[in-house]
Amino acid sequence: MIGLDGLIAEFGTATLLTMAAAALVTSSIQGATGFAGGLLMTAIVALLIGVKASVPVMSVALVLSHGTRALMLIGSFDFRAYAAVMLAATPFIVLTGFIYAALPVNVLAAALALIIFTAIPLRHWAQSRQIKAGPLALAGAGATYGFFAGASIGAAAILSPFLLGYGLVKEAFVATIAGIALSTNLVRIAAFSGADLMTSDYLFLGLLVGIVMIPGNYIGRTILRRLTTARHSQLVDAMAIIGALNFVYLAFTS
Repeated sequence: MIGLDGLIAEFGTATLLTMAAAALVTSSIQGATGFAGGLLMTAIVALLIGVKASVPVMSVALVLSHGTRALMLIGSFDFRAYAAVMLAATPFIVLTGFIYAALPVNVLAAALALIIFTAIPLRHWAQSRQIKAGPLALAGAGATYGFFAGASIGAAAILSPFLLGYGLVKEAFVATIAGIALSTNLVRIAAFSGADLMTSDYLFLGLLVGIVMIPGNYIGRTILRRLTTARHSQLVDAMAIIGALNFVYLAFTS
């Protein structure tokens, strides 16, 4: 049975209300930092309804969330950075989206944690020497991001040091990474549909979660406007570390 009654029957009212509350909080975090909210929400969804369902459901939800944030900050969007990342990332998103069910989750999680932990100090080292990330570096980061993003939420943590090193800060950073994430989720949904992993229940639940996440983006935008560039950079690093620690945990528990 498809629809709200069907979701209540399958998951329970308490579970759905918990997901709604978590969606509002995590989308506020995402609106302020540009990422990490989707990763945190996926972890909650996985806890409530299972790991298998979490990525398909959140792929749908994040189309609405990222689309809202991208539209809010469209004037700050950097198309060149977006194109450098997505041209390299898209083939890998399709590839790993199709083999999602067969990927060794623990190895994937460990590699992703290593990349994030390495990228953060590298960005600070590059900034201290006024070394900037150019289009080629963004493309390399995009290819790595695409490999992980096809099968997981939160891989944008890989991109953050490179986008910041490219010179994107605050609104430009959040707008561009929102556009990248929006495109990523659309490609991933297409791959999941082709692999018969996107059920009607997952689609409907993802739409409901995404609708709740929309106002959270406006809350996050208010927070973002009050952050200094330095404070935003620190917050992005903090969210990246949380994301990396989450992947460390998954590597040992998957």
